[in-house]
Amino acid sequence: MSEKEVEVFRLCQFEKNKYYAFALKTRTERWKGSTFEKHYTTNPLQYLGKHTHSETWGESGDGRGGAENFDDNERKTRIVYDYDGKTCFLEVPYKMSA
Repeated sequence: MSEKEVEVFRLCQFEKNKYYAFALKTRTERWKGSTFEKHYTTNPLQYLGKHTHSETWGESGDGRGGAENFDDNERKTRIVYDYDGKTCFLEVPYKMSA
């Protein structure tokens, strides 16, 4: 039995009143002669809730970093972008916390 693969997104325009999940991508698809890419994961999606704000630090190159912050009914989650560029997000339906 093969694992279910889901398309995820590296760069998001997070919107208020929408809900998001996170996973590290497992595969990238590129087309010859194009810079367009699609990203996929077979990893489980982690529900995050609503996006609250973004963070960035550093000037450029190896010293630069960032994080996205989320709130799921007062449960705060901070996702720091990984060095290898595998951090991805997906807009998802609202999920009530347990």
